Amino acid sequence: MKIYHICEYCQQIYSTIEVEGPEGAVQLNGTCDDCASELGIGETFNSRGQHFYS
Repeated sequence: MKIYHICEYCQQIYSTIEVEGPEGAVQLNGTCDDCASELGIGETFNSRGQHFYS
């Protein structure tokens, strides 16, 4: 399965990961490094850690 991380602000793909599992693709929203810098956000939400939304 391929996981695409898409920036919530610029809507660009900033990371892709392939993991074992069924075939397909998943989209996860986060903030790319460029947008995080422009917005003054200290920590970006990307593939370096697990994040859960409810």
